[in-house]
This record gives sequence, C-alpha cells and structure tokens, in this order.
Amino acid sequence: LSAKNLHRAWVHIPHVTQFDEADITELEAFRKDRKDELKKQGVNLTVLAFLVKACARLLEEFPRFNASLATDGQNLILKQYVHVGVAMDTANGLVVPVIRDANRKSVKDIAEEMGVLSVKARDKKLAPADMQGGTFSISSLGGIGGTAFTPIVNWPEVAILGVSRAALKPVWDGHGF
Repeated sequence: LSAKNLHRAWVHIPHVTQFDEADITELEAFRKDRKDELKKQGVNLTVLAFLVKACARLLEEFPRFNASLATDGQNLILKQYVHVGVAMDTANGLVVPVIRDANRKSVKDIAEEMGVLSVKARDKKLAPADMQGGTFSISSLGGIGGTAFTPIVNWPEVAILGVSRAALKPVWDGHGF
C-alpha cells in the first residue's frame, strides 16, 4: 500500500528539492535542559517535536503550503487547520500518523502525542483516522543517517520537509571556528 501511494505521489506532484543546513546549537541546549524533567513525565522530547511546532507556525504564515491539490490538478484547497503528518518507518512499512491542530499545541504536547502514535505504529494499532487529514508532512531520516535526501510529497499535500541526522560541524565565523 505504501509503494502504491508513494508512486502515485511521485507521478502527480512536482518535486523540487532544496538542501540547506541550520544551526541548532541553542535548540539542542534548550532541549537537553528540559529532556530529563519531561522524561520523568513519560515524554521523550526530540528535535522532531520542535520541527513539527516550527512547521505548524510557518504553515500559518505561508498558507499555500498548508493546502492540498484538488483532484483536477489545477486548484489548491487552502486549509483552515494545521495537521502535520510525521513519517514513521515500522517493521510493516512506512506510516504517516497525523498531529492534529499542531499549531495550537505546545512542543511538550506534540512530543507526547508523537510518543503515543509511535507506540501505536509499532504495535500495528494505528486507526485509519490516525493517518488521515494531514496538510503537510515531515520525513526524518535521523535514525538512518545521511546528509540529504528527496522525500516524496504525501499526495494530495503540496509539500514535505525532509530532515537528516543532526551533526556537529565546525563553522567559520570570520575569526575562528
């Protein structure tokens, strides 16, 4: 089923890839500072939760990316809600459960919900409703590694964010590293 859906998306949605890097030094320090406290509450605070929140905020600012392509292929349907799909690789294939109203949730709430959906995905307990209604998706290859990739847009959505593994890199600031 995943292969059929991915093929349909690859054929019907124009794919353009832009590679870039982001300095997440401060984000990682903030995340690590709160990680242990949230772990005691059963919440695994990952960078991905921050990415869901950031994308949700940006989708409000750029609504053409929070849209779906009409079946006629000629019109965009702008959504009045922000539901972010998070691609998860399981032993039974790729699934994309959806964080509903991600723009209205805190990073902690998103992390908590992602944890619940991840367990459901691993245990084959995701309901169809858990994977429907996304307006934008994120695909993270952090667990696999690599430096860049081209994710396939989850049709009828119009865009996807592909994220590779974070890495420590020296950066020249004009005076030193």
